[in-house]
Amino acid sequence: MKKILTWAIFAFAAVLSLSCTKNDGDDFDFTPRVVCSQGVAGTALLNESVSVSILNVAETTVSTIKFGKEKTFTLTGPGRVSYAFTSEGTKTITVTTSPEEIAKTTYKVYVEKMESLQSLAATLKKNPNLCLVMCHRANTSNLSIPENSAMAVEQCIAEKVDIVENDVYTTKDGVLVVSHDATINRVTNGSGTIRNLTLQQIKSYDLKDRNGKVVKGQKMLTFDEYLKLCKGRIYINVDIGDRDASVTQVVQEIAANGMTQQVLVYCNSKDKITEAYKANPECNVYSWVSNAQHLLDGGLKDYSYFTQCSWNPQTKDCSANGKIGSLTSVSSVTKAKSLGTIITVNALPDSSDGTLYKDKFTTAQAENLFATFGSCQCIHGDVGKEMRDAIVAAGRQVLNK
Repeated sequence: MKKILTWAIFAFAAVLSLSCTKNDGDDFDFTPRVVCSQGVAGTALLNESVSVSILNVAETTVSTIKFGKEKTFTLTGPGRVSYAFTSEGTKTITVTTSPEEIAKTTYKVYVEKMESLQSLAATLKKNPNLCLVMCHRANTSNLSIPENSAMAVEQCIAEKVDIVENDVYTTKDGVLVVSHDATINRVTNGSGTIRNLTLQQIKSYDLKDRNGKVVKGQKMLTFDEYLKLCKGRIYINVDIGDRDASVTQVVQEIAANGMTQQVLVYCNSKDKITEAYKANPECNVYSWVSNAQHLLDGGLKDYSYFTQCSWNPQTKDCSANGKIGSLTSVSSVTKAKSLGTIITVNALPDSSDGTLYKDKFTTAQAENLFATFGSCQCIHGDVGKEMRDAIVAAGRQVLNK
């Protein structure tokens, strides 16, 4: 009986030993190494946190981490240090360890001239007179440019727009594409519901401009193409409020492009907000003013958040335009502001044809909007240059002069 018991204990110990040393993912990899959050050669925005982790080294190992010429840290044992670069350009991160030597110790990070969304939020809070311009579907007053197209993004950048807004849907073969509508009927020379079409089928059609004319060679963009086009150049607000795209897929695709600090993710419910944070705790989730508390409850404690309300230039109260279909109460805006969120205002008035397009934004309208929402620090509309001019004429400042 003793022999049986001894062999049983030995067998159990052997199995336990194997399970503890099995190299099956990071949880079981005990090789000393360095990991940079931006990878071997990545990008970051100004004031975006870049972290370096020292893993699986002895408690007595001393590591020196140099973030270019800007900052040097010393770390004893395993751990992580973070730093946000304050100047643009290519930065070299070097790590030296003693007494051990770790194979990969040099990383390149290109820092864009744009500041991170969290840094931008801090800038806005320091200057309440500053107001951003967000363009709906990347539209401008040039109706010959298709909405949400590469041409539209380029025009917005040329007009010094701060943020382009888009919506995403999922194709039959699981690819995210940028489209305001669930079908391609209005915006292309084809027809069909996006979820019933493959990407190849959608790409076989050309986009139409806002006058309904086909623009040869302008194709509907995948979300990945859209992200790459905007990277380091303009902020994005991706609307997945009532769209069929997977929140998790959208958030992960943003992170895979290294753009978490460049993209606002608009979620219209507590469940979607929670899913976005689960997919990436550092996600810049954006929502309606009434969801402000949900943003704070689920988000990182040191983050700042943007919330949206709506305004109709035909009225002087806080009622929303007919396309949103719910009221923006003064109390919900006041509460969202008191919670520290940055107030953005959707200024897309209803129209008889239901398109929400408009070709102007006047100083009088800007003054009316600011009179209703004194805390507004971003206007969401269709005409970037006209909005910028009206904001300045109304006595406010713009980010891109």
